[in-house]
Amino acid sequence: MNAQLSAFHDAFANGAAISVVNYHNTPVHRAEHYDRELEMLAMRFAPTTEDDLAAYITQGRWPKSKPGIIIGLYNGYRNNYDVFRPLLEKHGLTGWFFAASGYVECPAKDQIRFGREHNIRTIPDEYVDGRYAMNWDELRAIDGRHVIASHTRNHAQIVMADNAALESEIIGSQADFRAHLGHPVRAFAWLFGHAYGGPSIADQYIDRVGYEFLFSNFMIQRLNRMSDQRRT
Repeated sequence: MNAQLSAFHDAFANGAAISVVNYHNTPVHRAEHYDRELEMLAMRFAPTTEDDLAAYITQGRWPKSKPGIIIGLYNGYRNNYDVFRPLLEKHGLTGWFFAASGYVECPAKDQIRFGREHNIRTIPDEYVDGRYAMNWDELRAIDGRHVIASHTRNHAQIVMADNAALESEIIGSQADFRAHLGHPVRAFAWLFGHAYGGPSIADQYIDRVGYEFLFSNFMIQRLNRMSDQRRT
């Protein structure tokens, strides 16, 4: 396994200035594997923040000695916080936590049902208290040290949504983060998403809320300068 992981990371390191690797559930029984994987990532890559990404997209230059890595953690799982976050910090890496705000808001007793209804897989009996999603206290605790981003409100497939759903999933999600973190989040990721400029009317909702970065299936786009607006 170590040889396979090394080959995997070498392939990434010989590619673009910034690479992306994504995770979803990060259960504790795989913690040793994640530890080895993150150790190798830290050897070959530099952590990437939102400001790093904005500068690279704007200037076309990557100033660090090692290529950058964006480590995406999707849906807002509690085990991303309990299991994966300490390993990121052990190895000096930055996580991008793409949370579905409705999952975070959902009462613990309803989270398994929410997962079934919204394509979010949970591991049975992982937590005895029944809470499988991060809560707002945990998101606030890592905000700044790591990146908090939106993965819609209800883990919805945007391309299939009507106007009311788009309003909730794109604009409503940002409102949730603003209310609980005290500021808007800069990045948004589709579920099964297309790039900005595609056939969906979702683009107009992205424009209205002002997300700076859009993560789609095959690219990252910088859409506006939210970071500059926040400083003024």
